[in-house]
Amino acid sequence: MTCYLCSSSDFLCRDGKVRDNSSLKILECTQCGLVMLDSFQHISTDHYADSGMHGSDLLSIESWLKQVEQDDQRRLQMLKSSIANRRLLDFGCGAAGFIRKAQSIAAEAVGVEPESRV
Repeated sequence: MTCYLCSSSDFLCRDGKVRDNSSLKILECTQCGLVMLDSFQHISTDHYADSGMHGSDLLSIESWLKQVEQDDQRRLQMLKSSIANRRLLDFGCGAAGFIRKAQSIAAEAVGVEPESRV
């Protein structure tokens, strides 16, 4: 496996678990600091198209943020030292609760949500 940003093959295994798949490892590139999963095999090309993550009814942004508040705070605490004064991209950011929290710590925080229902 090589880092798709800097092509290094040197990674550290980070603490933590992926909430949807605990068998995945979280890796950090020792050269550029990119944090990524050890495999993307579980993601199909239409994974985000209509994931139905929150059921069949669209939640209001306020309800969605409330539902994920605890997980957004957990992620912020886990990543706080890694994102301080750095640029952050959260791909699959949902309602952007984590991004909103990270803006006070990161130099720049941007989110992308590809799910078609949003």
